[in-house]
Amino acid sequence: MSEVAIVTGASKGIGRAIANLLKENNYIVVSVSRTKADVGDLIYEADVSDKGNVFRIVNEVLDKFGRIDVLVNNAGFGVYGSFLETDLSEEEYMIKTNFLAPIYFMKAVLPHMVSRRKGSIVNIISEAAYVSSPKLLVYSGTKAGLASVTNGLWAEMRKYNVKVSGVYPGPVKTNFTSHPSFKKVSSDPFAKYAVNPEDVARAVLKAIRTGKREIYVPSKLKLDPYFLKFANLFQSITYRIISKYF
Repeated sequence: MSEVAIVTGASKGIGRAIANLLKENNYIVVSVSRTKADVGDLIYEADVSDKGNVFRIVNEVLDKFGRIDVLVNNAGFGVYGSFLETDLSEEEYMIKTNFLAPIYFMKAVLPHMVSRRKGSIVNIISEAAYVSSPKLLVYSGTKAGLASVTNGLWAEMRKYNVKVSGVYPGPVKTNFTSHPSFKKVSSDPFAKYAVNPEDVARAVLKAIRTGKREIYVPSKLKLDPYFLKFANLFQSITYRIISKYF
């Protein structure tokens, strides 16, 4: 039997590219998203911020296929605006979707993976985990939190032969800015540096195969120890660019 992979946020963008690539590599793909996906052997239209939905889906997949080999936590979105002007309920929903939903899924699938001593979890994080952007600071916080959980879980799961990886894209050509809060943004100064969703999907497949703790897309985004000395300066320059355009 082919390996079974759950992909969240699979109806468009990065998630759809991941689902397509896994299908091409003979995985049984379970697609989960708020709007119905068009790629997948089993498709769920569900809100992953709802803990009940998550555990129900995982249990149904196990009942149907008897196994879950891969989990890709990709679902997420950003709310743009200063901390003072953004709506708290929107930010709470973003925290649930970006941070709590991956935790729900990992809590649901890990007992199965640990018992089998086999499995792979890939969390789609972001360079924003390391460089917080003004007017996207709560989004950055959700990604920083997910990065921390991912790195710690990578260490905890090694003795069980369960792989845990974080994939860190920079700008990607998706509809990330389609959220209504971005309507005030006239242009994106980083658009010319954006990679394709398929580039991120290939990084995910690499993570599944290797279990590497962190993979950056493009790879030059990796922050090595020497670069960290200049992180504050880099962040300051980023703030100035964003302030100028946004």
